[in-house]
Amino acid sequence: MKKTLLCTAIGLACLPAYADNVFTLGQIEVIGENSTDLSTSRIEQSDLQRNNQIRVSDVAKSTPGVFLERSGGRNEHNLLVRGFNARRVPVFIDGIPVYVPYDGNMDIGRFTTFDLSRIDISKGASSVLYGANTLGGAVNLITQKPTKELEGAIGYGFSHGKSGNTGTNQTYFNLGTKQELFYAQLSGSFLEKQGAQLSRHYQQINPKGDDGGRAENSIQRDKKLSLKMAFTPNKSDEYALVLSTQKGNKQSPLYSGKDGSGRYWRWPIWDKDSMYFLSHTEFDAHNLYLNTKVFYDSFKNDLRSFDDETFTKQTKKYAFNSFYRDYSYGAGFDLGGDLTTKDSLKFSAIVKYDVHRAHNNNDPVEVDKDRTYSFGLENSYAFTEQTKLVTGVSYDYRQSNRAEQYEKNCKKTGKKNTICPFDIGNKQALNYQVKLVHNFDKNDEFSLSFAKKTRFATMKERYSRRFGKTEPNPFLSPETAYHYEASYMRTFGDWLRLDSALFYSEVKDAIDTVAITHSVSQEQNVGKEIFRGAELAASIFATDNLTLGANYTYTQAKNKTKHLIVTDVPKHKFFAYVDWRIVPSVALYISQEAEHGRYYLDDAKTVKLSGFGNTNAKVIYNVTKQLSLEAGVSNIFDKNYYYQAGYPEEGRLFFSNMRYQF
Repeated sequence: MKKTLLCTAIGLACLPAYADNVFTLGQIEVIGENSTDLSTSRIEQSDLQRNNQIRVSDVAKSTPGVFLERSGGRNEHNLLVRGFNARRVPVFIDGIPVYVPYDGNMDIGRFTTFDLSRIDISKGASSVLYGANTLGGAVNLITQKPTKELEGAIGYGFSHGKSGNTGTNQTYFNLGTKQELFYAQLSGSFLEKQGAQLSRHYQQINPKGDDGGRAENSIQRDKKLSLKMAFTPNKSDEYALVLSTQKGNKQSPLYSGKDGSGRYWRWPIWDKDSMYFLSHTEFDAHNLYLNTKVFYDSFKNDLRSFDDETFTKQTKKYAFNSFYRDYSYGAGFDLGGDLTTKDSLKFSAIVKYDVHRAHNNNDPVEVDKDRTYSFGLENSYAFTEQTKLVTGVSYDYRQSNRAEQYEKNCKKTGKKNTICPFDIGNKQALNYQVKLVHNFDKNDEFSLSFAKKTRFATMKERYSRRFGKTEPNPFLSPETAYHYEASYMRTFGDWLRLDSALFYSEVKDAIDTVAITHSVSQEQNVGKEIFRGAELAASIFATDNLTLGANYTYTQAKNKTKHLIVTDVPKHKFFAYVDWRIVPSVALYISQEAEHGRYYLDDAKTVKLSGFGNTNAKVIYNVTKQLSLEAGVSNIFDKNYYYQAGYPEEGRLFFSNMRYQF
């Protein structure tokens, strides 16, 4: 049972398929096996499979302190980490920043989990080695690497609601080889959703909204192919090149709320291509090492806005075609080593170039350009075997090189129907943090941390006119957050593990919308926000065949400037599961998710969404060590619930999965 405790409670998967296949070059933070799971949540591939989490955004349902943020009008899914949204918690793949340059967001609902070994979600005091803009933390998607001479996996899944054309097909494969001097891996996936199934309890209140059954305009398709090749001249050094291409298209379900408005949007193109090189070189003296990274990432996005639900005409003022052709590239390194047997030091430097290119219909192309530098220093000092102090400091500098927009009347140049340049401004920011970690004995860990973190304003926040409703503000200052956290983890014998955390975050100079005339507003650094709460988690290993777990998050969010209710952040969130191996080859997995106290802004009105609880269950049959079959039901009781007003979530779905690995 001790092996079960260490592997499941701490989050390590003991199966050979997952034990050593983490692409370590993609790690930024190295998490100790006895560390609390709450400061940095670590979601293993085995956890993703257990909870049927096929998209990265799905992890919000089971991870303490993490909430799902849904933008229904854009059909985007992102993560809120202790109340901080995607602009404040950037997304990385293997340590490479991949968030969209223009608005800092990333629709991680487009990212499948089949080729991942692990997801690290750092909260608050994330490592300074990530680079700039980690105001509220960081999300790092770490891919897999092969560990055997020949290995692979292939899988297929299917789900369906009671209505026609609500099926989802998913298929994926991973094929790899590990040789003495190199390894290589090829991964691919395809996911097609024919339509979303609404709950039978859904009732139409908007004549222009959905009438029930299958949600209109809810098709999604995503396919991905990646190739990883690495040279390993010895046991320690590693040099890897990764090529990845992702092609997608999506639709946005109809608005079904009370205010009568709606968007008729489709994205025929949602494509992302990445190429990056990562290396790790060790030297003999003082455990010295050098990590390097070079990357290029592109984002191609086409949006079509139509007149009405027929999606055939574009004659009205709000109908348009929008085209994004963004890309980023950069390089960085971190150099580390031991100053003494108790003292280690790491230094990092990263430069990132962001280019946003956009236009509507036949308009000229607008171009915005930024260059961001980040320099970090992280020190770890062990006073004793039980007590360690980790400190970090970083300096970020953002250089704005170009900003412009196509306008009918350019006040700056006096010309009409032309590209109009904006003023540009450079900004700098200082970040620092400290974390004290102490083990009272070998079965626990206590930590205290403080961090000052910052985020530069996005291109959209500085320059967007938002259809003439906003005046640009090129000189927005960085947002600043102060994070305080205390956490404690303890195991009791081989049968129980408890994790707890208290957190308090204060955001100053928050970017907020301020009215400057009766019809025009501007983004300004006037906001002050507070996020505070607690996280609790427990894992009980009743027998060798029965495991129970639960976690709970309490979050209180306040806007101290306007005294408004902070939207999107639920006050209470709960997740629990039972994992019962009935016989050696058959297991039953049941999970329950619930939340309460979420508000949303619906047509400028703050709406409190109803709390909900969902129950999911599946049976797993291991035919052989290589072949497994699953069958189950999500949202068993067909609940009608919302993360955003006007956009109902899916009702009951029946699903099945097959996986073969060798």
